[in-house]
Amino acid sequence: MVTLDRSRFKRVQALRLVTVVILMFGFALSPASATEVREDEKGFHLGLKLLGSSLHVDDDEDADFYIKDDGGGLQLDVGYRFNPTSMLELSLGGANHETPDPGIDARIEIVQLFGHYRFSPDRAFRPYIKGGLGGYALRVDDGSAHWRVDGGGVALGGGFRYFFSPYFSLGLDITHNIIKYDRATIAIEGFSYEWEIDEDGSMTSLGVLFGYSF
Repeated sequence: MVTLDRSRFKRVQALRLVTVVILMFGFALSPASATEVREDEKGFHLGLKLLGSSLHVDDDEDADFYIKDDGGGLQLDVGYRFNPTSMLELSLGGANHETPDPGIDARIEIVQLFGHYRFSPDRAFRPYIKGGLGGYALRVDDGSAHWRVDGGGVALGGGFRYFFSPYFSLGLDITHNIIKYDRATIAIEGFSYEWEIDEDGSMTSLGVLFGYSF
């Protein structure tokens, strides 16, 4: 159902390269010490993420219907810091993807739970790595007809936040999701039918972060 071809692999590699360059640039510019913007050791973090996503769907673009790989959306992050380096984060959101028919909408919905390890907690520039589990739903809506596939998966990623004060930060995040779709549903005018499937999928997202820590 879903594969990652050579051109899409190159896009993913390009996103990773951009992230590495930004990380190196941030390290070069960050002050040696930033105690004036240090967070409390424990506390909550709220984040809003502007998301660009690539579904890596192996669809034929010459077909009458397909879902375009690239889309965009929003994600809300709620985290709790146990200490300066460790944080648990719940992410909720999704991204819209176009189809050839302007009357047919496609959307990927995401719920993820991550563990974060954050480097350089004493600096304004703070890179991190993360890993976790997720639930995913890919929906296609056509008026009164609705198709949906659901599944779970794992997610790995990383990025950075730059703190301008103890409370506010901006950053960049990249996440790759490996998905196993196991259920499909179709609903038409009050009638619905559900069946089991076994399909692999993946998704890569790049997000710009706006954060508030307290």
